[in-house]
Amino acid sequence: MPTAALHHMIIPVSDRDAAVSWFVDLLELREPWLNGFFSSVQLDDSLVVNFAAAPVPEPMHLAFLIEDGHFDRVRARFDADGTPYTADPPGRRPQEVGAVNPDGSGRRLYFRGPDGHLLEVLTARYTDVPAGSAARAMG
Repeated sequence: MPTAALHHMIIPVSDRDAAVSWFVDLLELREPWLNGFFSSVQLDDSLVVNFAAAPVPEPMHLAFLIEDGHFDRVRARFDADGTPYTADPPGRRPQEVGAVNPDGSGRRLYFRGPDGHLLEVLTARYTDVPAGSAARAMG
């Protein structure tokens, strides 16, 4: 078991209910629930995402690991509804959208979500994590 794991996070949004509904639909998540002043959703077996209303949310970057078939559905949805997306955060590689990354780490797609958050869906974990950053046992 890892020595530490992310348990939950808070995403600031201007419209809590609309944002959680959008994420649940796009990422094919379980139904959300009210959790105090949050609207919460279980992302996977260990991570809860809490959406909180904020007067002026600061945009943040979130990356979601999804399966290949789900990636294809997200891309098809964006093609159908006109949501712009790119192959890299600054949008300099539009011809590479949907292609496997040069390092072999799957496909990535970047887009803006509610309140301007820079979102990413990817089909494989990064392979370029330096060896020295591997988890270590806490003594």
